[in-house]
Amino acid sequence: METRQLRHFLAVADVGTFTAAAEQLRISQPGLSSSIRILEHQLGAELFVRSRRRAELTDAGRELYAGARRALATLEAVETQIRGGPGVTKSTLYVGSIPSFAGLDLAALISRFTAQNPDVDVAVTVGMPLQLFADLVDNRLELAFVTMPLEPPHNVKLTPLATYPMVLACPLGHRLAGRDSVELRALADETFVDFDPALAARQVTDHAFVTARIPRNVRVTCNEIGSLLELVAHGLGLAIVPRPLAIATRVPIALVPIDNASLVWTVAAATRPNGTVSDAGQGMWNLIAGNAKPVSAG
Repeated sequence: METRQLRHFLAVADVGTFTAAAEQLRISQPGLSSSIRILEHQLGAELFVRSRRRAELTDAGRELYAGARRALATLEAVETQIRGGPGVTKSTLYVGSIPSFAGLDLAALISRFTAQNPDVDVAVTVGMPLQLFADLVDNRLELAFVTMPLEPPHNVKLTPLATYPMVLACPLGHRLAGRDSVELRALADETFVDFDPALAARQVTDHAFVTARIPRNVRVTCNEIGSLLELVAHGLGLAIVPRPLAIATRVPIALVPIDNASLVWTVAAATRPNGTVSDAGQGMWNLIAGNAKPVSAG
């Protein structure tokens, strides 16, 4: 098993199709498919259920997902430690992120940054977008990874990094659990659990239902993806959630693609629009900009 194969596997798992993953990785789709087949052969298990439109994780794929994330982060941390040397004067770069590191491979990004900047430590604050925006304005943070709100605040600059599909999460025995996809009108009589209305993912979902003129009953709200999906697993309602966050939780639920192009989740880097940044902040931003590859929901 090679790190290249794990990166290929994670890309397909995150975006849900081999086509979009190949575009993100900038490799051919046949090459990506071959890499995944070799990995499956090495592990002796299928990692994806492949259909004409989607690639869904199997149970074995879900098991590998979290382990692959940890393995790559560990390898890059070791590389950073080896490259760094003793006796340097340290400074600290203050970075913010929404929970689950915004669905990005933020650990790997920070690892690459520290490898290139051995004299800089990184302090990550995890919080909700409104608080992270306030921390930016108050100079407590230099950068923050957030979801793109429908109405961006005027006092921060948001640069989109990647866009992922949102999917329907439902209990394993639910009538929709085995569908290849589902339309919004099929959800008219369902009960939902969802994020707080102040969060971008909730706003995107609300907007889609209002636009389609479909009423929606939200019974329970929760601001943490793992807890939200636990509520789904226990039958309190369905949820519409970002795909990469959902598959990272490993909660026993079914994920069903939604036939609605507006239901996407965009991750962005937030900075102060006109404020000065440290050399370290500029270095992190250069690394982000060089790795920003927006991914379509297709």
